[in-house]
Amino acid sequence: MTTETKVGVFVVSAILLLIAAVYGVHATRTVRGQVRFKTYLRDAGGLDADTSVLFGGIKVGRITSVASDTADPTRIEIAFEVKEGTPMNGQSRARVGAVSLMGSPALQITTGSNDAPRLAAGDVVPSDEGVSPADLTRRVATAVDNANVVLLDLHREIPAIAAQVHSVVGNVNALTDRDNQQQVRAVLGGIRTLVDHTDAVIVSARPLMANVDQTVTNVNRTVDSVRGTVDSVREPLVGDLKTLHDTLETARGAIDSIHGVVRTNEDDFADTMRALRATSENLRIVTEQLKARPWNLIRTTQADDRKVPQ
Repeated sequence: MTTETKVGVFVVSAILLLIAAVYGVHATRTVRGQVRFKTYLRDAGGLDADTSVLFGGIKVGRITSVASDTADPTRIEIAFEVKEGTPMNGQSRARVGAVSLMGSPALQITTGSNDAPRLAAGDVVPSDEGVSPADLTRRVATAVDNANVVLLDLHREIPAIAAQVHSVVGNVNALTDRDNQQQVRAVLGGIRTLVDHTDAVIVSARPLMANVDQTVTNVNRTVDSVRGTVDSVREPLVGDLKTLHDTLETARGAIDSIHGVVRTNEDDFADTMRALRATSENLRIVTEQLKARPWNLIRTTQADDRKVPQ
């Protein structure tokens, strides 16, 4: 055998091995099915014969044909084959999808439900229509138009809203100005004085009540002003002001109650003070006696006075 013959045999063998390898790779990547099914879609989304069929993301077969439905030309009939034993059921749904964003389209079938009845060969698999790029573009354009309308409405409404907000801020500032803060501070100081020093309750009750009345009047005036000027945020603000009004009314009731308790027990307080004064006087006498005769702490009887030596 000549060298040329050997080279020719080697080249032919290499080509045959390459063809066999390519066919083997293609055969291993293409899943051949045995059980036929059908599904119908309004938009095939680029599906074609030999396109992969995925069941729950797993390749189980391939599409055999894609054509318009003879009974209803507005939908596409897709025939496909899957491996025997694929658990297609009545809850499974077919739709056009892709494994990745840049991948080729594939017919994806959901796993459905384990309790749903299994589909027999030749049955129609229910389908879900996917969103095509054209529909997605139209939806985006509609959303942009709606956003422009909303922005225009906001542009017209913002000045009125800003005016209302300024009015609310002005009312809140009026509620929390220095005079009202001083009044609230005076009320809190009066309550603290009532708790710490019971004797000062009667003297400080009337000024505190005057401060509370003035504060309640200011709160009522502010509530009326807010109710008349603010519509959009009226309910939360009026609720807060009413809560403050109720709190101040509760404080005034507590002050009245304490004032009544003090007035009712005024005689008892006077008796207690007299008893404390008597006790203090007795303690002073005992102290003076102990200073003069300290031996009384040790001896129960008084020692005889010493006689002057002759």
